[in-house]
Amino acid sequence: MKRLFSTSASALVLLLAVSTAAQADPLPPPLTWTYNFSPGAPAVTADGNPAAGVTFTNEPENSATGNSDIVATNLRVFSAAPASTPDLLTNSGAYSLTLTLGIPNTGLSGSLTFKGKLGGSFSKESANVTNVFGPNPTQTLVLGSYSFIVSLTSYTGPSPPRFDPNAPPVNAGSIGVHVDVTNAPTPTRVPEPSTMLLSALGLSFLGGAAWRKRKLVRKAA
Repeated sequence: MKRLFSTSASALVLLLAVSTAAQADPLPPPLTWTYNFSPGAPAVTADGNPAAGVTFTNEPENSATGNSDIVATNLRVFSAAPASTPDLLTNSGAYSLTLTLGIPNTGLSGSLTFKGKLGGSFSKESANVTNVFGPNPTQTLVLGSYSFIVSLTSYTGPSPPRFDPNAPPVNAGSIGVHVDVTNAPTPTRVPEPSTMLLSALGLSFLGGAAWRKRKLVRKAA
């Protein structure tokens, strides 16, 4: 019986050691990745007036590390209409933004396309531009062992264009994005601690039973 308890204790110690070692594995460092948003067109134009509209910037490629908020594009209004009869975005205003993501020094890259629609009105003196994100504002891209969860999160409308060359620069509007990066390697399944404990104790009791059986055989002989 003493050997049985000793074997069980040894199995329990081994289990705790394995569990502690598994929990001590360091987390991988945050991933550095590159991104670039490209608008489907440089601008959307007002209803029936190609001389007025809203422009989208095509920003140069940038980089971020780990989870991060980023800006997809900046928006600016151009119009010569007076505020009393502004240009409208009723039938027009649909846009698309294609995001290209990459992991440096790996050759891994991929793209996601988002859609939306601007609405409202604007003039040379006012800007009331609304936005509605299209379907699938959250999308996932897998590159190697990493998953990028990309969500369109915010919209800020542009300021009036201010055609006066002596006026200070106008504040641009923007579309904001949040990116979550998940390290998703092929998992190596580790038994649950309870399963490991039961298995270890089961082997201990089997060993104890075999030891008692051998002891009884020796006494009978």
